[in-house]
Amino acid sequence: MTRPPAVLDVFSAIGHPRRRAIMNALAGEGRVVSELVDAVGVSQPTVSQHLAQLRSVGLVTCTKRGKKRLYRLDTAPLQDITEWIAALEVFWDGRFERLGRTLEAMDKEKDL
Repeated sequence: MTRPPAVLDVFSAIGHPRRRAIMNALAGEGRVVSELVDAVGVSQPTVSQHLAQLRSVGLVTCTKRGKKRLYRLDTAPLQDITEWIAALEVFWDGRFERLGRTLEAMDKEKDL
């Protein structure tokens, strides 16, 4: 079995579809690993590896409850991504507005 590459930041953590599925399964309430295995449909070792990577970047927290560990989603680290996307959205909105004006001007020239 090959070891998955190390997750260094939130961007790389959310880049894997299985980790996103785990995050979706954790949205709303905490879960134990066995519930995540059922929700995501992969083996317990695979879920545990992805949980470790999500925990390493702060997207998942773990609380011990008796013999079990309860995992919860922490969305605070996603704030950097939200801010980055918002900045790109402003940039692209401006570009599309200019493109729209250019196309309108071209249509007017064509009609002359």
